[in-house]
Formats: sequence, C-alpha cells, structure tokens
Amino acid sequence: MFEKELAELGLTDNESKIYLLLLQEGTLNPSDIAKKLGLHRGYVYDALERMQEKEVVSSILQQHKKHYQAINPKQLAEQLRFRLDHFEQAVPDLLKLSSASSEETTIELHKGRRVYRTLIKDITTSLEKNSEVLLIGIDERTLVEEIEPIYMKQYLTRVKELKIYERIIVPNGTMRLKSANFVYRHLDPSYIGNTAQIIYGESVALFIMGNPHYLMVIHNKKTADTYRKQFELLWKCAMP
Repeated sequence: MFEKELAELGLTDNESKIYLLLLQEGTLNPSDIAKKLGLHRGYVYDALERMQEKEVVSSILQQHKKHYQAINPKQLAEQLRFRLDHFEQAVPDLLKLSSASSEETTIELHKGRRVYRTLIKDITTSLEKNSEVLLIGIDERTLVEEIEPIYMKQYLTRVKELKIYERIIVPNGTMRLKSANFVYRHLDPSYIGNTAQIIYGESVALFIMGNPHYLMVIHNKKTADTYRKQFELLWKCAMP
C-alpha cells in the first residue's frame, strides 16, 4: 500500500517499506528495522543514509544510539512544493539554454501501460492559462478504467486551475465525463478510426490503445496548426 505513490518520490521498494514502517512504529534504530523487514542490517544503514539525503527521514540520538523517524507526510508534501516552486522559477533561464529552434520538429515514441502519464504531464506543464485542448476519438470509459484515480483527479484539478478547456469529438454512444471545462460532440465511428488525436499548444499526440499502449508525440507548430484545421472541419460536421 502506497508504494506506487512513494516510488513517484524516487524511493525504491525497500526504502518505501522502511518509510512506511517508521510511520507506523515511530522511532526505530537500524537493527530493529532490519529485523522487522527481514533486510540485511548493512543494507538498511545504506538505505537510511540515502533517505536522509532525500529528506524523507530524520535521525536522533537515543541512549547514545542513532535512531530514525519518518518525516511527516504533510511536511514532505510542503518540501516537494517548495522544490517545485524553486525549480519553476529557474525554468525560463533553463529554456534559454536550449539550442532547439522553435521550428525544429521533435518526435517522441512511448510504449507501455502507463504512457498516459507522459501525456498528462506534458499537457499540464506545457500549456498556459485559458488554453484549449482538442481531442478526437478518445474513449473516456477506457481512460477511466486504465488511469489510476489519483492521476485522473490531478489532471482534472490542474485543468480547472489553469482554466484549460477541451473540445472533444467522440464516437456515437461513448461515455462522457462531466466537467464544465469539457464540450463534447459526436460522430459516426467510421469517421474517427481507432487512433485518438490530442492537439495542444504546439504539439500533437497520437494515442493507440492496446496491449501495450503506444503514444507518439510530435512537437511542431505547423503540424499542430494543420491538425487544428482538420479538427475544425470535423467539429462543424459533428453533432452536439
């Protein structure tokens, strides 16, 4: 439980187990941690040092022996927000270091069950307030079943915060998510095909659901503008 969330913070499986144990037990020394988790004591010492560097545990002296305790999750969340805010301040200067021309085309290909994470992160980090996302052929029911609730909630929250609006063309009879930021229209499935298209900013994503999923993201303004024109033609033909 919670291993996936802790892995997102950069913790290994065993580091996650140590953190959760310290949350439950309070303060423990490395020997007690090793016994309770069945890990080699030397490994536990090394893991605790790494976890201190990651600032997810702290140490105290009790009876001249080093003991460890987990950083409170709320405090940990605040630390992560502070780091993110600090990094975002540096983003404009970091972008200036990029040698890529705005007209250069870059193409990314992703494969796996969780490629949607890459897409969600790219959309929410690359768009500004009041931006628009255009989608064709998205199967909302499949997305709801595939995407972990925490990621769907984060995306919907971010969309609301940034006032990002989506216009979505779906096949007839497809499930629709309820959101004031989403506007749906529908078409006969034969006009849509089996590849979802997501157009946002200066990028186009082609999403092929299967086992595994495939995601191709094209970063190029002219390409994105071309796909937008095609979307507008379909939008005029689609029914509310």
